[in-house]
Amino acid sequence: MRINCSINGKAIPKPQAKVSIFDNSLFYADGLFETLMAVDDRVIFLEDHLDRLEKGARLIHLALPYARDQIRRWICETNRKNKDSIKKIRITVTAGDSAFWAGKRTNSRVIIITTGYEPPTKPFCLTVSPFRVDQGSPFRNVKTLSFIIEMTSRKRAYSSKYDDAILLNRAGNVAEATSANIFWIRNGTLFTTPTSSGCLEGMTRKHILELAKTHRIPARVKNISLTGLLRADEIFITSSLKLIIPVSSITADQTYGYEVGPITKRLRRLLWDSIFWGE
Repeated sequence: MRINCSINGKAIPKPQAKVSIFDNSLFYADGLFETLMAVDDRVIFLEDHLDRLEKGARLIHLALPYARDQIRRWICETNRKNKDSIKKIRITVTAGDSAFWAGKRTNSRVIIITTGYEPPTKPFCLTVSPFRVDQGSPFRNVKTLSFIIEMTSRKRAYSSKYDDAILLNRAGNVAEATSANIFWIRNGTLFTTPTSSGCLEGMTRKHILELAKTHRIPARVKNISLTGLLRADEIFITSSLKLIIPVSSITADQTYGYEVGPITKRLRRLLWDSIFWGE
């Protein structure tokens, strides 16, 4: 597996890719991350991810130490150094060293890691996490390093041989999966949860809604209970790395099965065409 790393723009061999134990990201999960897909030299949804990174930095009062153009160049440079055709890119911005523990505060660190990647293709089997997310928290709409609900839910799902877990919010409605937004189709209409449900403002989610509008597929954003979701005709999840993955089953009080329906297939084809061939 080829892995290329850089810290603040400097290429670092994998064995030397380290940060200080005094970094506030380690002490308090004070930082942000974004995960992107790249196809050859093209980084998918790059500007959207940089927009969300800047939004997150404003929200958590994290001063990005470098200009957007500089960070963009580093992402593209690190990507070009990896010769795999399809890659995943992880951008992590840490808060820098704690003045209390290290003796002086340092600037934020921008860490970029690129590695080869094979997008999943088989439908997912989901379960339901017992942990609830706070739909009223503004931190749910950006990607902070505080990711414990998602990681714990995901580990529980994996240990029971599921591919991911659905996260409900404190109102009992569906928010998202631990690593993806959720869409469903009922009577020919496409639905997804609103950001006010506690879901991430996903990049692929945004582009799916745009594709639906362009191609005249009826689409709505609405809250839904788990019971309502289980009655859907089709269900799929989306993320920057998964793109569109159909859901074949959800295990709640029992296991509910779903076919890969025509709207899922159509949107999957439209999204792949727009990414790999251009619109």
